[in-house]
Amino acid sequence: MLGNLKVARLAYRLYFGRAGLATRISCVLRLARNRFIGTRAPISVMIGVTYRCQCGCVHCGMESYRVSPEDELSTEEVKGVIRQARDLGAVEITFFGGEPLLREDLDGVVAYASSIGMLPSLDTNGILLTPGRVDRLITARLSTVKVSLDSPDAAVHDRMRGVEGCFESAVAGIRLCIERGLPSVISTYASRENIRSGDLQRVIELGRSLGVDALRIIDTTLSGCLLAEKQKQLTGEDRNILAGLLEPGFVFLENLASARALAHPVCSAVARRYIYVSPRGDVQPCCFVPLSAGNVREDGLEDIIARLWKSPVMDYDPGRCLMNNPAFRERYLPLIESANSLPRPLMDDR
Repeated sequence: MLGNLKVARLAYRLYFGRAGLATRISCVLRLARNRFIGTRAPISVMIGVTYRCQCGCVHCGMESYRVSPEDELSTEEVKGVIRQARDLGAVEITFFGGEPLLREDLDGVVAYASSIGMLPSLDTNGILLTPGRVDRLITARLSTVKVSLDSPDAAVHDRMRGVEGCFESAVAGIRLCIERGLPSVISTYASRENIRSGDLQRVIELGRSLGVDALRIIDTTLSGCLLAEKQKQLTGEDRNILAGLLEPGFVFLENLASARALAHPVCSAVARRYIYVSPRGDVQPCCFVPLSAGNVREDGLEDIIARLWKSPVMDYDPGRCLMNNPAFRERYLPLIESANSLPRPLMDDR
């Protein structure tokens, strides 16, 4: 019970803390409608606004995708997705990349999301979290910023990201957001190496010393650069250690909704809490799952989500990441690996 209360307080601080009263009421009503009348929409919609990025991360899940800036969703198209998501009953919009701060119009679409009663959050590498940009995001009423840190050691983090000085920029950005009162989360990922070396624990300690609101751990996901790296999956012993690092109300494994020490993260996509819209409009179960149920440039978001949720992809165990699920990989990995481009259109092959 105490753990659940801590998670609830954290959720309020991260998402409702900067929202106006009207937005809070609107979000609660939408959540209640989804919970008690029947799920019509995911709670959260992630929009990848660009694949462009300054980094070349060794574990990048977006490595398989390619699209030119000219093919990215326009400002009005992004706003259209946000509007449709709200009308369906979603409450959170997460802006993702690549590096979303490379989009000069990001401040405007954040402001638009908050103006229509959504809770906008941002995933970033932190390089562009300058004082001016942070102030503009605060003015736009961004709810939360999540900054990636892969190691407590600057040299290791920079090497993994392929950008010298990336660690210093990310930490400076985190400090700036905290000083400005913008709820801040460190986003890191669990690997065999950092679990066994103790580096993951030290990232948590770094987050505590910086004063972040929370620390999110991403599971090693066999996608993008790691699509064929099955040997890098966490072992049972690794997962036991990882579960011991979780702390309700501060350290969580991918999904804030869970206050339990989980061996595997809950797959929010299969649990119908989340969907992803790519920079060119493809609707995917998750940013890491390179299968598309349709494109928002051709169909409405509601119709595409209905198509996705009726597909065989949603039949898998929500207690395990799809890309790490052996049954899912056996069925879909050959299709993904043989595709001319990704995401591959999702076929209903019941």
